Amino acid sequence: MQNALVSLALSGLGRDVLKVAAALAVAVMIAIAFTISSLAALLGAPAELSTTPPASGAGRAISDSPSPLVVEIARTQLGKPYVWGGARPEVGFDCSGLVQWAHRQVGIALPRTAQQQFNATARISPEQIRPGDLVFFAHTNPLSVDPMTHVGIYAGHGWMVNAPDDGDVVREMPVFTGFWGAHYAGAGRVWR
Repeated sequence: MQNALVSLALSGLGRDVLKVAAALAVAVMIAIAFTISSLAALLGAPAELSTTPPASGAGRAISDSPSPLVVEIARTQLGKPYVWGGARPEVGFDCSGLVQWAHRQVGIALPRTAQQQFNATARISPEQIRPGDLVFFAHTNPLSVDPMTHVGIYAGHGWMVNAPDDGDVVREMPVFTGFWGAHYAGAGRVWR
């Protein structure tokens, strides 16, 4: 019996079965990690998501009012294609590229990724969110090492302008319901 199992494992069929089993094990591990991160997002932000202003903001003032102009600038890009790493109209946008580009149009420099933008903004409560603030989402990509994996520009009335990778175009979407609501991790206001 033992010789038969060794022969099967060494055969082409046996190797194929082992490859399939390994691929299934990896898929199950990714699904479990995604489920755990989704549940964590539903139950509240993880401890590493600070509710205090970032240290990088020391000595700078938080903007008293976000710029609704940033929302209007972002809206000029509605329908532009989603492009991973995209940060300009001629190419298309990913989420943080759209946020960075729209702010640059009003003279505000922001870093490039959603996590970096989260770190560069001051935390504000849901009651304080106004059009032009940034809204952040955690663990939307199970392969990312950063907790913050998506960012949008709050447009008001529970909606955001963003570049999601699931719709392939820049569009407005609800912040606090559905997939995004399940992954909502907080809002930030830009330091000036």
